[in-house]
Amino acid sequence: MTGSPVDPSDLVVTRVVRPGHDLLVTLEEYDLEAFGPTGLRTYDLAVMARAGAVYLASVDEEIAGSCQILRTLDESEFFYIVGFYVRPQWQGRGIGRAFLMEVATKVKELGGQGLMLTVAPENAPAIRLYRSTGFVDEAFIPDFYGDGHDRHILRWRFDEGGLHGGV
Repeated sequence: MTGSPVDPSDLVVTRVVRPGHDLLVTLEEYDLEAFGPTGLRTYDLAVMARAGAVYLASVDEEIAGSCQILRTLDESEFFYIVGFYVRPQWQGRGIGRAFLMEVATKVKELGGQGLMLTVAPENAPAIRLYRSTGFVDEAFIPDFYGDGHDRHILRWRFDEGGLHGGV
């Protein structure tokens, strides 16, 4: 179901630092809805919130999406998006782009020079979103998450894709 576009000013992006049990259970449910068996579980999400960052996108106090990021160890100027999704009832309303841009702004404020992620080759809407915001193909890895779970590796270098200077 696609509703009317959401005004970006109505999107509230917050970082979750110490999520309670009920929120973790809800986020696990949403992650599994978005990613199936590769979705994060409550314990993964709790670690992500403390060791990395978990951002929630909300509209009218309803969670519309989530993004989990970690700083990469070998390239500390880059952050890795472990998961990024917009819930089905909120898709097609401009939330994904606004949310991704807000996450990019927060990463840049932390001194990050860019973002990396993986995406399934069959996830055409996500690939379009990522490429349109500045991500470029870096590699294609068959069986990245195991047999039959191929992934594109995409990277967005902010100085090459739209986040020059101020945002």
